[in-house]
Amino acid sequence: HHSSSSCTVMTSPLDLFAQLRELVKGSEVTILVSIAVGMVVWRVMGSSEKETKKEEKKEAGKRELKDRPNEVLEFRDYTRELLAQYNGTVMGKPLLVAILGKVYDVTAGADFYGPGGPYGAFAGRDASRMLSKMQTAPDEQDPSLEDLLPEENDTLQNWASFFAGKYKHVGNLRD
Repeated sequence: HHSSSSCTVMTSPLDLFAQLRELVKGSEVTILVSIAVGMVVWRVMGSSEKETKKEEKKEAGKRELKDRPNEVLEFRDYTRELLAQYNGTVMGKPLLVAILGKVYDVTAGADFYGPGGPYGAFAGRDASRMLSKMQTAPDEQDPSLEDLLPEENDTLQNWASFFAGKYKHVGNLRD
């Protein structure tokens, strides 16, 4: 004589889920709050020491770049070779970016244009082509502007206006 309860019935994942839901009924809020609190604590504890040290080091580097006793720039002509010295790797030298033949002091934007910054590739060079094509690294045709599409030329003009309005024009790029 077999009782129906001893039969092995395949339980679907949905049935298991229903059983689990029945088990926690009434304590869903407690469980969710516990998970949320656990995640917050984990997040706070996890970002402690190592992250703080990394951030402090990064901030110190940025402060150093902004606060360094910058060479006083006289308005002048720059060759590509001379401009390359102003890429943020030489202490005491400001960060310079050239766009459409004009050289700008972007040291105030060291977080962006300094070494390791998202636009660090622009510092110490003619960034016209990269800016026109919205690239953060030079391509094989750099620095040529011969093949720019009309919309890339528009983008370049917008960037030139942005730089002219935000940064000090400190010289001109000569080939």
